[in-house]
Amino acid sequence: MTTQQIEKRQSADVARADQEKPQYFQPSTDVRETDDQIIIQFDMPGVSSDNVNLTVEKGTLTVTGKADPEETGQVVYRETHVGDYQRTFSLSDDVDTEGIMADMKAGILTVRIPKAEKAKPKRIAITSA
Repeated sequence: MTTQQIEKRQSADVARADQEKPQYFQPSTDVRETDDQIIIQFDMPGVSSDNVNLTVEKGTLTVTGKADPEETGQVVYRETHVGDYQRTFSLSDDVDTEGIMADMKAGILTVRIPKAEKAKPKRIAITSA
């Protein structure tokens, strides 16, 4: 390859890199259900609560988080990667999206989604005749 060909190829690679969509890691997630709520826990190490975005739009819960690298010294070998996290879940009509609450502690994001009254189990009284 000539120097001109190398320069053209490098500029084309840069242009393609600029056009790529950001890549996200998918955080490990645990989902639990109680009579009153759905609890989702996301494992997002290196992410502070200030760097988490939680949205609900058109029945879809989206969680994104940005981890800040804690780099000291020169990297000699790397098996871990620090980056952005993203995960989406479809929500049914059986949940109350207005009551969603979330908290972050030690890299674990806990999202609590209350069930709608119509979805909660109900005890039906039986009358004797």
